Amino acid sequence: MLEGIDWGILLWLLAGILSAVGELLTGTFFLIPFAIGAFVAAGLVMVGVDPIWVVAVFLVVTLLVLILVIRFGRRARADQPATREGANRYVDARGFVTGEIAGREAGRVRVGAESWRAVSSTGEPIPSDAAVRVVAVRGNTLVVELE
Repeated sequence: MLEGIDWGILLWLLAGILSAVGELLTGTFFLIPFAIGAFVAAGLVMVGVDPIWVVAVFLVVTLLVLILVIRFGRRARADQPATREGANRYVDARGFVTGEIAGREAGRVRVGAESWRAVSSTGEPIPSDAAVRVVAVRGNTLVVELE
C-alpha cells in the first residue's frame, strides 16, 4: 500500500500545505514565502532533481519571495496615513508649559488633562505658561513649538 510513494514529494507538499494554512490562519504574510518555496521544491522532486539542489532552490525561492513580501509591505504601509494612536494623537494639539523648557532640556507641558515631558523643536527655551503646539512625538516625549 505504501510502496511507490515518493516521500520527498509528500514531505515538501505537506510543508507547503501547512505553511499555507498557517498563513491563512495568521494573515501575516510571513509563512507564504515558505509555502511557495516548499511547492517549488515538491515540483523539483517530481522531476528528479538532486536533493541538495532541491533544498538550495527552496532556500533561494523562499528568500526571494520574503524580500518581495517585505518590499510590498513597506510600499503598502507608506501609502497609509500615520495613525493617531497613543501619544501620536497629540500631534497638532495645543497646550501650555507647566515646567520651563530650557534649551535642549526637557520640561513639562499640559495637553488636555494630561501632563507630558516635552522638548522644544528649535532648541530655544520656552517659559512656563507659554502656549505651545505639539509638532511630533519621540517615545514618551512631546516635541513642541511656541504658538
